[in-house]
Amino acid sequence: MMSESINNKRYEWWDVAEKLARQSFQLRRESSLGTAFMASQAFEHKSKNRHYCFATAWHVIDDILEDQKFILFRHHDKLAVSCSTDRIMTARLGPEAFDLGFFFFRTRDNLLPPEQMMPVRGLKTFPSLGEDLGWYGYPGSLESTPIFCRGTLASFKTKPHCYLINGIAYPGMSGSAIADQFGWVIGVVSEWWEDPNLPKIPGMLQAAPSAMIRHVLEDRLGARILENEL
Repeated sequence: MMSESINNKRYEWWDVAEKLARQSFQLRRESSLGTAFMASQAFEHKSKNRHYCFATAWHVIDDILEDQKFILFRHHDKLAVSCSTDRIMTARLGPEAFDLGFFFFRTRDNLLPPEQMMPVRGLKTFPSLGEDLGWYGYPGSLESTPIFCRGTLASFKTKPHCYLINGIAYPGMSGSAIADQFGWVIGVVSEWWEDPNLPKIPGMLQAAPSAMIRHVLEDRLGARILENEL
């Protein structure tokens, strides 16, 4: 059901999933898979090259750096871009326990026109407990066919700061963008949540908040964050 909120428009989950599908890529290497989403792009002056910035879980970046090459693959248009790891730049966002990072590369491939980018707004307002969320990624256990999942924000956690979400994700979906129905990316799928002091809770997902993404892109790199609607 479509509804209106103050200064925000709520979208059908189908529309959110479709937008995430355009911006989400599978990271393929020999021994593992992961997901990354395009967070920003820039056009070089007087050149056909573009600079792209992808956000993902840091442990996914660690995996791809073990090989010389990896493939960026997008399912909906079967786009595949080969990347040499010695030609990308990486940046860890936060301390070691914060499972979030960037990688940058340049190419002439038109991965996504600016008008089709999902707005990566970080956290202008914190998500509410119990809020519905959705994420799109590439689970290796399902023959690399991407899926869209939904869940609810269960709690906030510190040390490191992260969200705990009642939902499911499969191996290979680490790095997926987590969005709400207003077109805000609020986090990144990192890993299953486990606490040796508590009984195992099935379907509890840990997510790194995306506030750091916007902070680094805007304040440190001077990037322009696209604020277009879905």
